Amino acid sequence: MQALSRYRRWQLWAMEKNPVNIEQVLTSISDPGAFARRDGGDGWTISEVLGHLFDVDSAFLARALALAAGNDPPPSSGKSPDEMVIEAGYAEQDALALLEKWKDARAPYHAFLSSLPEDDAALWERPGRDADGGGFTLNDQLILTAYHDVDHLHQIVKIIRG
Repeated sequence: MQALSRYRRWQLWAMEKNPVNIEQVLTSISDPGAFARRDGGDGWTISEVLGHLFDVDSAFLARALALAAGNDPPPSSGKSPDEMVIEAGYAEQDALALLEKWKDARAPYHAFLSSLPEDDAALWERPGRDADGGGFTLNDQLILTAYHDVDHLHQIVKIIRG
């Protein structure tokens, strides 16, 4: 077995476990005021973080499908994550409902990546472009996804701590 295929499997496991970990953190919050707090005072609320995770996984599934097919991914909306979060009104939405929405977006994304042969280096390293036109592979996206989840889990913990 190639080392990279083992690493892919670990990243796929992280993709599967990260929503469960975030759910555990959210459902253990004893201070309801934590849901109204912002990261760094003017940063995101927990709901906005979860809405962003939903947005990203929805876009990442479309990108993964295109990259696996050897196509360029759909173009980005041209909006920053902050603009998308504000436009969607995630701050006014229930965090646990947004968690479920994110988990619903994660399931087909994870299922698709899990269906790909983990030892097919040509597929995982096929040159493609990300939504902004930079070089990007499926392997890059898988690594980014697992990291992205943990980065935002850290952000949620900071929000809870106040």
